[in-house]
Amino acid sequence: MAVNITNPVGALGKSGVSAPRLGYGCMSLSNNLYAGAPSEEDAIKLLHRAYELGVRLFNTSDLYGPYTNEQLLAKAFPADAYPDVVFATKWGAQFVPGQGIVNDNSRGNCRKCCEGALSRLQRPHLDLYTYRGPPSTAAGVSIADTMEECKLLLAEGKIRGVGLSEVSAEQVRQAAAVVPIAAVELEWSLFTRDAEDEIIPTCRELGIAILAYSPLSRGLLTGAVRSAEQIHEADFRRKGFPRLDNLDKNLVLVDRLSAIAGRKGCSPGQLALAWVMARGPDVFPIPGTRSIANLEQNMGALAVSLSPEECRELEEAVPADQVVGDRYAHMAATFHGAKGDAHH
Repeated sequence: MAVNITNPVGALGKSGVSAPRLGYGCMSLSNNLYAGAPSEEDAIKLLHRAYELGVRLFNTSDLYGPYTNEQLLAKAFPADAYPDVVFATKWGAQFVPGQGIVNDNSRGNCRKCCEGALSRLQRPHLDLYTYRGPPSTAAGVSIADTMEECKLLLAEGKIRGVGLSEVSAEQVRQAAAVVPIAAVELEWSLFTRDAEDEIIPTCRELGIAILAYSPLSRGLLTGAVRSAEQIHEADFRRKGFPRLDNLDKNLVLVDRLSAIAGRKGCSPGQLALAWVMARGPDVFPIPGTRSIANLEQNMGALAVSLSPEECRELEEAVPADQVVGDRYAHMAATFHGAKGDAHH
């Protein structure tokens, strides 16, 4: 694939951080949720190819691995050779054996996780430091209190922007009352549009950018998955992805998407990504893949332009309320014993 497609630059809120909007979600490079991570050598090749194709925003977390994902990014993109790379990393969620995913949003943990990420990523600052919270915060600690520590880290120059993920619209407001929020990371695709009700309007009211993870609904919107048997038994989607359990019904919608893609001269996945890109200049899709071929396919979405009328046609052809199955099964139950989450 030739490097001849422009990846439009957007601003992460009012943080002063900007990056080309089509980014990359790194989760699958460092855990076994998708039936095995690639070798370090292959992972670095993929990351370098993404950079060649215009990706600068790489989304990670201390939970991925845990910790090894951030270390991998440091090896792939040393600061002196890649000063323009933007690292977004998350904190707050931890895997505890016997308990699954638990959350600690205390101020002490906020600072500890920041120092750890700085060390692993080998950068003087974190471009986007994102608190990944559940719908309710950890015992006795308000999100406003958590943000007070982020405010200090921002003033100290250890972070450039504050992010939030898996929070409610009200929590976004509570956090933004303490410190400017640069971005909110959430799931957004043709199949997942519930954030459009409250969270996305709140972000836009407050000038907050949106990092859209799983913009291809964990591969379903590419049209490549035609049966559950195509997916490895060890892949978390075989047990923790209700939409795969209802694949026949969801393929009816995917086939409608594919028909429109055929008329547009692109793949279904490219069309689905182009739809997310078209939702606004404040939207940063962060699809993830372990395949260079799929990465190149994803980047081809930048060549697909959609008018407002075409966006409406897609939304009518693929109504989100006709998608069968939740985004994923309950996190702690599904990933008991796993070294990661299904966040991307």
